[in-house]
Parts: sequence; structure tokens; C-alpha cells
Amino acid sequence: MRMNDFETAKQFFLEGLRLLESNHFQAAEKQFARSLELIPDRVSTLNNLSAIKIKLKQFAEAEQFALKAIALDDKSPEAWSNLGIALTAIERHEEALQACDRALNGNPSYTRVWLTKAMTLLKLKRYNEALLACDQALKLDSNQDEIFYTRSLILKELGRSDEAQKVYLKSLEMKFALSPVFIAERRTTQKADALIINQKPEDDGSLRSFENLHVHCSNFPGQLAERFRDEFHFTYVYAGVETSGPLRPRIPKPDFVINNHVNGELALSEGNLPGFIELVESFGVPVVNHPAKAISTTRDASTKLLNDVSGVVVPKTMRFSSNGKTDEALVREIEGQYDYPMITRTLTSQMGKGMTKVDSRDALVEVLSSGFPEQFFVTEFVDSRGGNEFFRKLRAAIVEDEIIIVRVDYDTYWNVRGRKPEKRVAFYLKNTHLLDEEKRICKDPEAGLGRTAMQALRAVRDQVPLDVFGMDFDVGTDGRLVFYEANATMNLFPTGRKEVPNPKEAEDSLKLAFHRYFTSLVASR
Repeated sequence: MRMNDFETAKQFFLEGLRLLESNHFQAAEKQFARSLELIPDRVSTLNNLSAIKIKLKQFAEAEQFALKAIALDDKSPEAWSNLGIALTAIERHEEALQACDRALNGNPSYTRVWLTKAMTLLKLKRYNEALLACDQALKLDSNQDEIFYTRSLILKELGRSDEAQKVYLKSLEMKFALSPVFIAERRTTQKADALIINQKPEDDGSLRSFENLHVHCSNFPGQLAERFRDEFHFTYVYAGVETSGPLRPRIPKPDFVINNHVNGELALSEGNLPGFIELVESFGVPVVNHPAKAISTTRDASTKLLNDVSGVVVPKTMRFSSNGKTDEALVREIEGQYDYPMITRTLTSQMGKGMTKVDSRDALVEVLSSGFPEQFFVTEFVDSRGGNEFFRKLRAAIVEDEIIIVRVDYDTYWNVRGRKPEKRVAFYLKNTHLLDEEKRICKDPEAGLGRTAMQALRAVRDQVPLDVFGMDFDVGTDGRLVFYEANATMNLFPTGRKEVPNPKEAEDSLKLAFHRYFTSLVASR
């Protein structure tokens, strides 16, 4: 081998390491491949290519690179470890265990292999052995949040739920202390950088990973990365990061910010609104759904914004507090404002949670005495069926000035939900004509809903200050729009199961609307 080949291969290799460190996996892969062409038998290059293929979830290729490295050096713990990870991912668990044991024969102090072994044993449901392997990893290195996270998953399977939750929270605290920032994979096709600021996750017992908490948040920003990862690079951070603190410089400067801490009640109650506003404005780039806009769209504030909009029925919504009041006094106060039926709901819950339709005084007393929060909303119940068999809820996605009807849901129950649960799938399979009706409305909303309703929808858009949001509504028999809610805490892209999908045309239109909007934000800088 010529000396200049060695030096060139070395430069490709070092550039690959730099790109790998900055999450440019595809670009790093190219550099390592170029280095390998010049020095085909370099084990470290093969190991790095295998590691990158794992990050890209190309596990069969990761296996092949690991095997090539092992053929050159069967004592390489990195190669055996990569092989174990790849085999675990493609569910060849027994072979993965053998690979882990070969790696540990070469280096019994290799923490990564003990963790891989623990994860493999977890997949095999050999939970006690998995815990022993995980504890061995902790003995070797107690500073890796990933080990604590894996341990929490094992403890949960062992039925030690309380302990699992404590270990899980410790893993998150360690991750947050290291950095609350998650930087997604970078691709050469990406034209701009977006920063998504999420609210701190709720402790719901799900034990979701740090990456999953960021990327798969429960509203539309969580749907963006999958659809736009080839064109826009996404970085995620939790609200509450101090702009003057040591973590602030770790947040790459974006081309635009998407504020996903948009539950106005939560933003107001946390007591750090000025600091949060300082954070989103500190980058000097456009901000989608600025916090000041989000707090003006709480449930009761939204109804006030829309009360005088022509062609819109806005059910009365009021905030109540039980502080210093007996149940009887509180019931009388509510009855002074509302007739039965009415809807009670908590301040911050979304997705239909914390909602109860109350048909009588006894039912209201039962709700209020059942551990209901001190502050809550009451909303007038409006039945817009007009003699129709099913309750109906439409969702409009609003992206700047574009309005797209993305879904139409039906149910025999008043609190109309989506179509993920088996029960809801069965409902639509029994009533396939409703899917046809949905397609008809989404394809031509004015023909399906009437011009008056569409004009009212446009008027609502003009009143709501958010840049991107969803609106749930119905249209009564008189053609007026019946308003349910408008906020940025919704999923905007369709979420129907494949057996009963939402219209693809609506999803395609929404994707184009987001693309136009994001492109305009980048161009405006």
C-alpha cells in the first residue's frame, strides 16, 4: 500500500468520525466507505460502518460489516458487540447472546456488551438473567442513563413497578442533566433546521425512551419528523432550558422555531412564562405558535374570541373553582349559569380525557365529589345531530392561511373519538358508508358542509391568533358551524388505522401546506 493511500484513508476515516459525532450518519457512512476502499482490511473502519448501519436501522447490513470485521479479528469486542445489537434488532436473539458472550470473552469489562446482553435477555423474557446483566453493566459504569433506562424496563416486566418508575425517572434526570436536547439524524437533502420546543413530559408510567418522548409527542409536531425528515432537520428541546445557562449553547441555531409548549393553561401555571418567551425569541428566527399566542387560546379565552363571529355557535364555557365552597354551594353556582346537560372538564387534559357529560344534579354532585380538580371548566352541551343517528366531529387543520378538512369522525356516543381502538375500527367496518361520507366532505368541503359553514370557518381562522392549529367542530342542520375547540395541541395529520384510514388526499394536501409554510419561514430570514 502506498503511503499516500494510507494518509488519504486516514483523512476519510477522521472525517467519518467527525460526521458521526454530529449525527450526519449518511455522510459519515460515505467517508468510512471511501476509507475502506483504500484499506479494505481495517477492522476499525468496518466496526464504524457497522455502528452507523445500526443507527440507520439497516441491521442486515450492520450484521455483514460486523462479520467482515470478525473474519479479520475474531477477538474484536466492538465487532461482536455490533453483531449482537444487529442480531437482537432482527430478533435472532440466541445468536445475539452468543455474540455478546464472544465479545465478553475478549473484554469482560465492556459495558456496552453487558447492556446489549441485558436487552437481548429482556427480549427473550429471561428477566432475572437480564437484570443480572444490567447490574453488571452498572457496576462497570453507573453514569450511563441508558443502563438505568433498560433496568427500568426489566423491573417493570418483573412486576416491580414502583421500583421501575423510580429507576426510569433517574434515567431521565441523568439524560436531562447531560443535555435536554435531542438532535435527529442529519441528511444531505435537508434544506433547513427546525427547533421544536416540547413541554416537559408527564409521568404516565409508560417508560418511554428519551428519544420517543421528544419525537413522538402527542400533537402535530410529533408527526412532522417522519414526513419531513428528508427536507428539514429537527432538533428537540424541553421548555424550561435557561437561555443564559450552560445548556443553551448546545442548542444549534435553527432557521425557525416550532413552539410545542402550547397548552395555555400549563404555560401560565408554571410561572416561568417570561423565561420561556426569552428562550423562543433568543434565536432571532420566526417562531411558530409563539407562547404569547398560545396563552390567549385557553378554552375559555377561545370562546370569548369567537362569541361574536357570524355563523358560529359557540357553547358557553366558564371556569369554576371549588376553593372555599361546599359541594352544594358550587352546584348552585353552576346551575345559575347552565341547564342540564352540561360538560365538565379539567383545565389541561386533552384527547377527550377528564370530560364528563352531566345530565342531572345528582350526576354533577358525583363528579364534583370524586376528586375533581379545584379549578375546572363547564361547557354547554350542544347536540348538533338534528335527528341524525350519529354524533359527528370534523377536524380542520389550519396552517397559516390554509384550511384543510383532514378527518370526519362519527360515533353513537357524544364524545366522538378517533379510530385507533378495536371497538372504533369495528364501528367503521360496520358503517363503511361513513368513510365514503368523510371522503366526500374532505374532497369538497363547501359542497359537503355548505358555503355558510366554510365562511364561518374562515372567520374563526381570522380570530384565532395561532399560526398552526386544529379546530374541532360540527355543522348544524341550519348550516351554522358548531364550535368545539381550537388549539395547537391536536394531531393534525390523520391517525386512522389502515383498516379504516382517513382520506389520503387530505393528508397530502396538509403536507403540501406545511411544506409551503416552512419554506416561506426559511425564505423570510
